[in-house]
Amino acid sequence: MKKWITDIIQAEDAGATYKAKNDIANFAEEIGLRKLSIFRYDSAHERSEEIHSRIDGITAPVKRGDIVYYQFPTYNGVRFEQFFIEHMDVRGAKMVAIVHDIEFLRFPSNTKFDEIKYLNRFSVVIVHNKFMAEVLKNSGLNTSIISLDIFDYAVNDKILDREEITKQVIIAGSLDKSLYLKKWDYETPVIAYGLQPSFQLGPSVKYMGALAPESVAQNLPAGFGLAWDTNTNAYENSENYAKYNNPHKVSLYLASGLPVIVKKNTAIANIVVTYNLGIIIDSLEDLDTSLSQIDEKQMRSMLISVNNFRKLLSDGYYTKRAIAMAEFQVVMGFSDKEI
Repeated sequence: MKKWITDIIQAEDAGATYKAKNDIANFAEEIGLRKLSIFRYDSAHERSEEIHSRIDGITAPVKRGDIVYYQFPTYNGVRFEQFFIEHMDVRGAKMVAIVHDIEFLRFPSNTKFDEIKYLNRFSVVIVHNKFMAEVLKNSGLNTSIISLDIFDYAVNDKILDREEITKQVIIAGSLDKSLYLKKWDYETPVIAYGLQPSFQLGPSVKYMGALAPESVAQNLPAGFGLAWDTNTNAYENSENYAKYNNPHKVSLYLASGLPVIVKKNTAIANIVVTYNLGIIIDSLEDLDTSLSQIDEKQMRSMLISVNNFRKLLSDGYYTKRAIAMAEFQVVMGFSDKEI
């Protein structure tokens, strides 16, 4: 039995799409999985026969009894997604989905693909966390589910442990989902990294431009990483999606050695509280007060937790654990048990 991981080949971007999938493929390769390279492209105008031929070429080495870990979605179109699993069914390979996004939760008014019906065709589905698992179960997902808990984040160059944290806010990623940067009225300074958003940043925002995904973690200054998306015309459901989503920028901040600030009742708040990785607030109006109330002892404890935890993320701990759990489920037909 051989194990395979789909490796999505696409241009680097300043967001999470490229980095998250690339990291998972590389961490999987470290524990013996072999890569199946899938180039991201627009298949809308490609004939079905051509898509079938493309998938035949990608999966030529896969044999009966192998396990294929499929990073979903590929964004290569619905036909590509469906044809791929059909090919694996014919080959007799077992399929495990590694979910990066659920579109009907992100864009509920503009999603036609039945993701639940599709994911039910996999032997195991690895989702972001227990909250995503629950909403998918309630929506009809009835296959085996494993929670990733948080995305890992590979760092090419060694990052030294942070010895202190400045009480300022760092924002990195898609700034278009951070409408509060139009008018930052808080006393806490803010530094923003990312592509220039579609709106004008407020005069109190220190804008530093976009950094390449492979170098951003090494270049963030000391501060608190803020993960706080707002609804926009392009991202209609960001605030509700945060109840189920693991924001990749949280992994970026932690890998860089920054404690994080996240909203209460979001999915990611659970792991932040559990491992003392930052602070949880109800509203950005609470930001200045909450930061001012952190004393030196609390800051030191938080910094130790973050410096330790980031080593897990940069080593791919959560990816490797989920893959091992999925393999046990596929082979044994039930989840691993404590003995």
